[in-house]
Amino acid sequence: MVDEIQAEEGAELSPQKQVIVDIARDLFMKYGYEGLSIRDLAEQCGLAKATLYHHFHDKQDIFLSVLEHGVMMMHQRIVEAAAAKQTPIDKLRAVVHAYCQMLVERRMIFFWSLRANAETEDQLRHFVQTRKELFLGPLTRVVQEGIDAGAFRAVDAQMSALCLLGMLNATMTYRIMFDEALDSAEIAALALDLFLAGISTKELE
Repeated sequence: MVDEIQAEEGAELSPQKQVIVDIARDLFMKYGYEGLSIRDLAEQCGLAKATLYHHFHDKQDIFLSVLEHGVMMMHQRIVEAAAAKQTPIDKLRAVVHAYCQMLVERRMIFFWSLRANAETEDQLRHFVQTRKELFLGPLTRVVQEGIDAGAFRAVDAQMSALCLLGMLNATMTYRIMFDEALDSAEIAALALDLFLAGISTKELE
């Protein structure tokens, strides 16, 4: 299933499949993986169960398709954000703000914090391993660009990018868990300031 989804990377979803993926995302958010019923999903989509199975093999396939679409959308957004800026610091700011905004808009933070069950554990692990470049690569390249330009210290670019993403994910998950106001721009700005204070080669203005 994972390989079949991977083969569709970059392809646009059909209108009907897009509706299914969007509604499934909302239901996974509300009920979790185990709580989502294919019958309920079909009813919410206004489709017969047979039509769902025409597009997807099973619930795992739907779950991974929701993740796939979210990751591809996030990748596109952060690449565009970086491309619109000139300096490494401006690119980093744009990428971090775009990433946090996507966590909220596409509700990706739920899936990043989801604990896999026995049914999905292997597939979820493989999914993340094979798509790491999509969400970590653009940020790693911005950090490396800053290192090469002398704006950032000579650190491990990928590990630094991973630490920054971990800080963002953990902070936003915490705010959601305790029902605190979730301002993605505020969190992005604070996390980025803390990160830049440690990685920059000179004092920020």
